[in-house]
Amino acid sequence: MTVCLQDLVREGLDRPVPKEVREFANQLASEGGSSVLAVLFYGSCLRNENTEGVLDFYILVENYNDYYKNWVSASANKLLPPTVIYRHGSNTRAKIAIVSANVFAKRMCPDSHDTSMWARFCQPSALLYCRDKPANLIVVNNVADAVATGAVWADRLAPKNYNKVDFWTALFKNTYGAELRVEEGHNRGQTIYQQAQNYFDMMLTPALAYAANKQGQNGWPDGLTHKSKPHYLRKWYWKSLCGKMLNVVRLFKAAFTFDQRVEYIQWKVERHTGEPLKLTEFQKRHPIISAPGVLWRLWIKGLIR
Repeated sequence: MTVCLQDLVREGLDRPVPKEVREFANQLASEGGSSVLAVLFYGSCLRNENTEGVLDFYILVENYNDYYKNWVSASANKLLPPTVIYRHGSNTRAKIAIVSANVFAKRMCPDSHDTSMWARFCQPSALLYCRDKPANLIVVNNVADAVATGAVWADRLAPKNYNKVDFWTALFKNTYGAELRVEEGHNRGQTIYQQAQNYFDMMLTPALAYAANKQGQNGWPDGLTHKSKPHYLRKWYWKSLCGKMLNVVRLFKAAFTFDQRVEYIQWKVERHTGEPLKLTEFQKRHPIISAPGVLWRLWIKGLIR
């Protein structure tokens, strides 16, 4: 019996989450109005089934101009999506990425220059708000693309004669390394796999079959895995460099668009390194000017990779 990847994805997106998480997602949807197509929940809090860290959300919007109240914010997101905002309440911390549905769909394919979106959504996620049935179908298909893309790149990057652990661990080790991170990433791939082992094992065969059927479509080239491993390792090397450069550019963009950005960066560094990030009043008031020096200090200390 053939298992449909979209059916598995649809079932996975309907996973239970804490009441306060769902209420927060509904609040985000309400604030955005009819321009919001969907609100997705993902990340470490979902995998660990707790709300102690930062809640990670993606808001998919139909049109930036309709979602934002000013053209500057809309233009900034069009230029370099997604725009990320941070909410810090008395009991909740949340990081919210806002991106158009069109951009989201394009970033789910194997040839995307930006690995960060599909790398997040080939992992478990939850669909907490959806505007209507057509929007639901869009999200299910996009997440199915992300899972299939993850499977394709796992096949390309995994060692010969791999087992399921090697398959997914190789993928997440490499996607994690394609971003600037303050977290320790040595065992990250194995940790992500172990936290949702049943999910990844269940998705593997349907995802590869789905990818084979997508060959030749936009963003899905023919012969997805016909090249040699060294070829794909070289290709991934350049994708990794591109990913790190995108991260740096997004950090500078965040200095203009990220609410409570200084508080978030300090909290993030301190939580994952155990070391306080001490910033001067000048650095807090002028993050753009100060960012290169702060990043260099963190890099020298080995706190970002």
